[in-house]
Amino acid sequence: MGLLRFIMDWKTKIGMWWFDYVHFPLWHRFGSKESKDEIKESLRKRREEGGCSSWRNYLKDYPEAAKYDWGKK
Repeated sequence: MGLLRFIMDWKTKIGMWWFDYVHFPLWHRFGSKESKDEIKESLRKRREEGGCSSWRNYLKDYPEAAKYDWGKK
């Protein structure tokens, strides 16, 4: 069991390193304007629909948080 945990932790750490230091910076630098606009549009729609399930669950417990304008331009 300990070896399996070590292997999973190792793979997770490599994967996170890859995304943080290789994939995302390359996409951010060389990604097309259309792909970036598509992501911005999908995020805007998601905010208008009430956000993700985690946010909706948070608002059930803390409804006062809904009064802030969390949306981005």
